[in-house]
Amino acid sequence: MAVTVLLAGCGAATPPPEDPQVDFAVADTKVSAKPYLYCDVQVNDCKRDNTAQVSLKVAPGTPVRVRVPKEVADTPWSVVIQYRTAAGEQKAPETVATFAPGKSSTFDALPPGPGDQLQTVEVKQAGAKLVRDETGQPAAVSRGVWSAQVEAPA
Repeated sequence: MAVTVLLAGCGAATPPPEDPQVDFAVADTKVSAKPYLYCDVQVNDCKRDNTAQVSLKVAPGTPVRVRVPKEVADTPWSVVIQYRTAAGEQKAPETVATFAPGKSSTFDALPPGPGDQLQTVEVKQAGAKLVRDETGQPAAVSRGVWSAQVEAPA
């Protein structure tokens, strides 16, 4: 009898929550991205969705507003951009903002120079796992990554 009750209790378990989505917006256009990488807090069990990247048309020099949900904002998170300068020079990805837990849920990602064209805007949520960076300092491994591909309007 006790076994039957235990099994019945397991069958009634609620499904796991859906993965959080991040919003990327320009003016009146907003797109919501699912994570293309999302792991448990310890970054042991991960799933990848290579189709999760969203696209936005953005004029050069225009910021992209990033809005993260509470479950991301309540953890350390950062914004990484990649862009091309007005002179056509391709720049490597760079972290432009890092937030402590509970400090912010929005950020306006903007390329540094007038006429520079954003190409990618990514949100990275830190996990509990640490590794050593190239300088030997501890750095958190990303638990979740959301990405928007940015193109200039035709």
